[in-house]
Amino acid sequence: MASLPTGQTPVAVHDGADTATGRSIPAQAGARPAAARPAGPRAGLVALEAVLAVAVAFGFTVLSMAIKVNPMTRVGQVSGLAALQLRFILVAIVLALGWWAVSRRISPGTGLRLACASLAGLATGLYAGGIAVALRGTPWPLNGFHGDAGQLEDWSVLIQHGKPISGVYPPLFPYLLSYWTQFLNPGQPGAALKILTLILTALAGPAVYLAWRLLLPPVWALAIGVVPVFPIFTAAKPYVDIVLLVLVPVFAHFLGRLLRSGGRTTKGALLVGAAYGVVFALFFLWYSGWFVWSAPGALACLVATLVAVSRGGRAATVRALLTLAATGVVFLVMAGPYLLRLLAGSGTPDSYMYFDTQTDPAYFTMWLGDLPGGYTHATWPLPGELGGVGVFVVLLLIGVGVALWLGAELPVVQVAGFFMVGSFLLRYWFASHMERDQLVQLYPRTSSELLYCCLAMVGMAAYLAVRRFSVRTRAVDAPRRPAGSAMRAGGAALAALTLFFALAGSATVDRFMPSNEHSLGWLAWVAHSSQLPNGKCPKFAPNHVCEAPLPSR
Repeated sequence: MASLPTGQTPVAVHDGADTATGRSIPAQAGARPAAARPAGPRAGLVALEAVLAVAVAFGFTVLSMAIKVNPMTRVGQVSGLAALQLRFILVAIVLALGWWAVSRRISPGTGLRLACASLAGLATGLYAGGIAVALRGTPWPLNGFHGDAGQLEDWSVLIQHGKPISGVYPPLFPYLLSYWTQFLNPGQPGAALKILTLILTALAGPAVYLAWRLLLPPVWALAIGVVPVFPIFTAAKPYVDIVLLVLVPVFAHFLGRLLRSGGRTTKGALLVGAAYGVVFALFFLWYSGWFVWSAPGALACLVATLVAVSRGGRAATVRALLTLAATGVVFLVMAGPYLLRLLAGSGTPDSYMYFDTQTDPAYFTMWLGDLPGGYTHATWPLPGELGGVGVFVVLLLIGVGVALWLGAELPVVQVAGFFMVGSFLLRYWFASHMERDQLVQLYPRTSSELLYCCLAMVGMAAYLAVRRFSVRTRAVDAPRRPAGSAMRAGGAALAALTLFFALAGSATVDRFMPSNEHSLGWLAWVAHSSQLPNGKCPKFAPNHVCEAPLPSR
């Protein structure tokens, strides 16, 4: 296996294997074998990455709460967006100086890791901070006491009174909201949900970055993991999309462990399987929807992996099956009761027709959400330049092709590829029966999974291409390579990613700024137009008029 680009040392290397591929990698000249390297310092650096990412994310969110504007006016929104960008640039400069100091005084590799982790937190800290600005002056979350937010608030109250809630909805988040409400603001689940929304939005970047760090070096984990957060993750329901964003890399890491089952003892195989069973059960109980759309692809991945493991002999196959069995048993023990309720209620119809259900089902690169929207199916999607297909989609398809060309045998490429195929099949199945059954069954939600898998494959195509180019040119160019070239390359990548996160963060937050049109901004407008529990209106309620909740609330 070819070595990684200069200056990028993966921490996710276990038992002498490249975790992005699941295959053994040769030791570099003069390097100690992976098994002999002390795990303590490496684990400590990973923990430091996690702590730093979370600290920066929360710190920037809190810093953004000091922005004093009226978010219900456009001039206030523009001022708020500019204030967010000003803070973002200043914090980015501080982080850049810290990266330079650590790289000079300790090591370039350590500096790069900490800089990437910090930027992951800063990216979604900007997102969460922007939502805080959009909701300034109201204790309500996006959409106030309406829609999914209102349903969660109702369930939180029912849980506090020991009453049952929906048996088919994933239970973990409603119970977390109920406990969080009792801890933070008893009797006001809306205010508690707002704070929890900001926390989860800020944590999205660190969580996805750390999930991809299981597979990739820092810069690549930042690019492939955190960039898709902005087109896919929605702060209106932050507990939903985070499962998709971490499921793909974690499941790929699980397949890599299965591929290396031959070097594991029976006890080790059972322990590894049990650990993954816990992880997947928590994901499932947090939000199960992505498991439904991913199920066909996941099954195909497991079959392909077991076939590959069987070539390593009977012992490897037995260990892989033990790992898989332990994963399944632990998953069923933890999530089995909810799974049975979900299967029993699988016939529950979903007939909510909204904007995206009227558009071309083959279009998936931008989902406008489940609101009426400002377009019609005649004008959306925008016409593409090549047979109705836009340049962005063409670039995605080129990336998919390159990823399959250079890494079709890699677990992460297989996961993204098989998940795409399975999602397309389910999407078209439900859409093709929509007229007959007059049901939607949430099929437009597959747009997020399809786009994410495409972006992951594009990122892997770039990673594999750069790695191949680096290996071929290193021996020739090494004598002429200037000192500090790896640090310069890392700095250039971080500069480009920082600018992307600033621009994408501003554009994403702007979509959530209060607006009385049927767009994402409507959710914040409703939050400012919903009556407070004490009967008063939020500070910036339009014309000081607000809507009172229904008596049942």
